[in-house]
Amino acid sequence: MKHLLRCTGLLVLTVLTGVARAEGQTTRSCDFALKGGCRSGEARVTLADGAVMRVEVDVIWCGLGGHRKSLDYTCTIDSSRDDGESTWSEDAGATVITDSSPYADPREPDRIKVTVGREVSIDLNETQSVPRCGVGAELPQSIVIPPYKSVCRVRFKEP
Repeated sequence: MKHLLRCTGLLVLTVLTGVARAEGQTTRSCDFALKGGCRSGEARVTLADGAVMRVEVDVIWCGLGGHRKSLDYTCTIDSSRDDGESTWSEDAGATVITDSSPYADPREPDRIKVTVGREVSIDLNETQSVPRCGVGAELPQSIVIPPYKSVCRVRFKEP
């Protein structure tokens, strides 16, 4: 009887551990709309037990004419650990995602750095815009997802 109770207890602990791991996945997200620059977008980072599993960024630029009635141009990033199109590694506490798109310039770096702490920082400084953006649009240098607010802090290159 004692053996049966121990086995049952072990089974319950095993199941609860699996449930805790399944519940360890969270998504941190934010959006932005920059005044006067006709740029808006959103960013999402999916974490599993603190590790980056997926990064999604959408940036929308106003088209010719620079107003909301013109056709928009977009930049899109959608990378996940199992997408088969990117290589994921760790470097000094940051997750580094290297794209292997055939459209990227092989002479230039094309990587995204994601650092997770109180805030989630998406460093796009070494990310090529050309394979991800329509004409007239470009990716920002960085996006920071704050812990409790839904508005991103975004930094674009100076004109």
